[in-house]
Amino acid sequence: MTPSPGPEAHTASDSAPQVDADSLLPTGPTLALASRRGPRHAVVAVDGAIDYHTAPQLLGHLATTEMQKVPLLILDLTQADFCDSSALGAFVEMHRRRSDAGHRFALTGVQPEVRRILELTRLTSVLPLHETVKDVLSED
Repeated sequence: MTPSPGPEAHTASDSAPQVDADSLLPTGPTLALASRRGPRHAVVAVDGAIDYHTAPQLLGHLATTEMQKVPLLILDLTQADFCDSSALGAFVEMHRRRSDAGHRFALTGVQPEVRRILELTRLTSVLPLHETVKDVLSED
């Protein structure tokens, strides 16, 4: 004797809403970069977080041919709300590249939390820090 078929089997996925897999991926922090040029300098204003996800974007922007042509490159961090070790690495890398090419690099508008990290890591002895863009330009 064969058993009679029972109620129709359902799986959990039969009633679950369909979800786009890409929507489950973390988007990470965002970073906006605004550049302006003067005759002998360029200023790149950062708005957002500089971390593992966004540091390559920042380095890529700073390494463009247009940015490399100027004798003085200023990174304005007034609106940078977070910097991690990847950001510090990007700052040091850009300073090294610029120095090797005989050009200058400066940070301005460094927030207290970031300044503290730069002090703890003794990077204040390597990276030129200034309060404002105007301060850097007055030295040039």
